[in-house]
Amino acid sequence: MFKFPRRYRIALTAPAGSCDENTILAGKAVLEKYGNEVILMPHISDRDSLGYLSAGDDKRAADINAAVNDENIDLIWAVRGGYGCMRILDKIDWEMLKKRDIPILGFSDITALHWAMAKHGINSYFAAPMMKFIAGVCDSLTAETLHAAFSGEDITLKLDALRPGKICAYPLPGNLTVAAALCGTEFFPDTTGKILILEEVGEAPYRIDRMLTQLRLAGAFEKCAGIVFGSFTGCGETPEVMAVLQNFTGNVTCPVFCNLPHGHELPFYSISGRQLISITPR
Repeated sequence: MFKFPRRYRIALTAPAGSCDENTILAGKAVLEKYGNEVILMPHISDRDSLGYLSAGDDKRAADINAAVNDENIDLIWAVRGGYGCMRILDKIDWEMLKKRDIPILGFSDITALHWAMAKHGINSYFAAPMMKFIAGVCDSLTAETLHAAFSGEDITLKLDALRPGKICAYPLPGNLTVAAALCGTEFFPDTTGKILILEEVGEAPYRIDRMLTQLRLAGAFEKCAGIVFGSFTGCGETPEVMAVLQNFTGNVTCPVFCNLPHGHELPFYSISGRQLISITPR
């Protein structure tokens, strides 16, 4: 059962891939069931000529900007990831978003928006489940951590350590593929002092290796407080993935942890950029 600290006016958007209308409506019904008011942004059900996008770039960006500029909207919740958020980063009203400090919820491809927010000094990003999970079976961890993220409660974790150490810092959660794709763009954030929380889906172990190497060579891990690996769903056999992560750990100096239930499967551990996280080895 989901619990929210208060009643929110939520704008549902599709900033990346398209989402089945039944899933959108089912998720909307769940959010309304718990006392929230939900607004479907105008282009949420559009389809672009490029079949992997929910609507054209201008329309998807317009929905986000309209929600950001509407003082009656409390937060923006993406209905699905997929691909497309990178295409609209240069169309977002970052000045107004920073002024309002309005949360944007989602994960996977929504990482592009979240990391661009961090680049602009905005920490109101929420790595949170989207409508497929919201409309599905709600487990206790998913519900409790979503409530904690909304409440801004500090987090204390004990996780499996690949490189032991203690961490206490604010998080920067994201999808590994999207994070690597942002390298070299003006939207790649300063990772200094952050806990990088990385998850992935459907990528072969060698591709995970390549993306971690890309981020390492780009300096993403040089001054971060630590690294946490979440779920690597459908990425091959677990021993293969763990071998890649263990090998990677030998190339960084910060604490590294793994097996946080955060990614493309349930339970989903929600994380807000405003939550101070303390981690020690399990």
